[in-house]
Amino acid sequence: MGNTCAWPVLRTTDLGEALDLAERLLAVTSWYDPSWCHLDAWAHSESELRLLTDAFPGAGVRSYGVDGALLPANVAVGVETVAEARDTLATGMAITRCHVLWHNLKWPPVPELGLDEEYKYAELEVACNSHDIHCGEWAPEHTVFVHARPGHDARAAWLAAQVDARVVGPSEEGW
Repeated sequence: MGNTCAWPVLRTTDLGEALDLAERLLAVTSWYDPSWCHLDAWAHSESELRLLTDAFPGAGVRSYGVDGALLPANVAVGVETVAEARDTLATGMAITRCHVLWHNLKWPPVPELGLDEEYKYAELEVACNSHDIHCGEWAPEHTVFVHARPGHDARAAWLAAQVDARVVGPSEEGW
């Protein structure tokens, strides 16, 4: 099956700037389904979990604790528009590190690079206060990642160039 590869195309302390870039990248897609977008936030304390579930009633909660422990837990919230993503991310990042992921989309073909349309590995992510896709460590910046097939560095650079951006760091293994 395989995992995506994620390339950072922007790091900024301005969440609005990150989401503006994400919106421009969504405009580059040949197709995307907005109902397949969600926020993922990680609760590492009971307080964070309570704040997240209070902020997002009806959110899905999945425990990843060992030996019956509730924590850590993942809180997932569906979002359908970039405007909704703005509000959801602002709320989530006030509590903990989180990201929004669009994952039912297609990157367009790039014939000059010998690249066909890409669906299986096409994803777009905005990670709040993190430099990695899993939001493992706090950072002052938010990072926009384009996900694509491993080895398709040229596609990542091409996508970034379509929105006047560029790849700003090494790729990392995705989902």
